[in-house]
Amino acid sequence: RAVSETLQGQLEELERASAHLEELCPARLCPISGEVQETLRAWARLQKLLQETRAHVQQASRLRLFFKDYLAMISWTEDTRAQIFSESSSGHGLPETPCEELERRIEGKLKEFEALA
Repeated sequence: RAVSETLQGQLEELERASAHLEELCPARLCPISGEVQETLRAWARLQKLLQETRAHVQQASRLRLFFKDYLAMISWTEDTRAQIFSESSSGHGLPETPCEELERRIEGKLKEFEALA
């Protein structure tokens, strides 16, 4: 962004200098105009690359958030699985209220899984 702003300032400076030279020396207009046009084309390419880079950064950010959420769901699934097996292997099973609570949490997570997918 800093390079872009610097280049934009330099481009504006070149355009002002070109306009001033046009007034002073109309015969040299063609070579200077060509240089200005090439600078403008380079500037347009730079802006296009900047937009593409910005899009890639946004996509990478979305992917990072997706994988963070995905890993959190996997962790929750493993924790819940461990809780179910530890309580069912103790022979007591889950009391009715914690069982209902666990079922409610599982249903909520299933909805989150669907949204993530």
